[in-house]
Amino acid sequence: MHMKSLVKKMLMVFLLPLLFTSCLPDPLEVDDIPKVKPQIVVSSQIIPDQTLVVLLTKSVGALDASDSSDPEQLLQSIAIENAIVTITSPDATIDTLADLGNGAYGGVFIPFQVGASYELNIRTTDLGSAKARTTVMPLITFDEISADLFLNGFGDTLAQITHRFIDPDEKNYYMINVQEVEREDVLENALNPRAFTRLLNDADFPSGTYSEQFRVFPRDYEPGDSIAVTLSNISEDYFEFMQLRLDNRFSFIQFFSEPVNYPSNVEGGLGFFNLYVPDVRFFVFEE
Repeated sequence: MHMKSLVKKMLMVFLLPLLFTSCLPDPLEVDDIPKVKPQIVVSSQIIPDQTLVVLLTKSVGALDASDSSDPEQLLQSIAIENAIVTITSPDATIDTLADLGNGAYGGVFIPFQVGASYELNIRTTDLGSAKARTTVMPLITFDEISADLFLNGFGDTLAQITHRFIDPDEKNYYMINVQEVEREDVLENALNPRAFTRLLNDADFPSGTYSEQFRVFPRDYEPGDSIAVTLSNISEDYFEFMQLRLDNRFSFIQFFSEPVNYPSNVEGGLGFFNLYVPDVRFFVFEE
């Protein structure tokens, strides 16, 4: 598969759901308000073959976009191009990520080791530098999973997810994402505020086998629709970051201009540098 096509699919399934957790804010009708200097915003994802993608964008505010903004055009306009992005491994090996276009950097095989810490360094032409350090999280996979359509009695057909996984003895935090997947136009369909995120803290259930059933809101699904369901074992810091974002109904714009008092592991920027590997499963709803 061509690398740029792979990156689009990765952005769709793993990164873009984090950007579109609700609708765009209403435009602010104010005058003579100075614009805040943009900052570097970091998102990252590795997939099971250890391919890494780092997405770099410029932060923007509610004065710069509204409900009428085209998400794809906005994403293209705030993508950070021509940056130098490197990953430093525990043995001091430095890998330079390839510029894949549209603010995405990666395409380099790095043998990430569970429990080891890696440092991300970013140098840009107009926004300065940023860096972050994180630890590779162990992969947790679904033991069983199914996805079905559920008629809720109010005329809506929801996605119903039933799953089970093994929760290890140590402290863990989990994130489950459900995202519609359209085969015909991957990026266009990804740029839709339809992603669903569910967070789990294993302090809320005994160690061992965990199972549950939940329904995806507010998306109304139909037979023939395809979805991707991912399970990720995430750090406590990122869990708190995502919990605050969901609790405050972060929007696409707010993702790129997060309050400075929200948790972040990026020095000199916003967002989060993560090295967790999601378990991803695809489903097509039947009649």
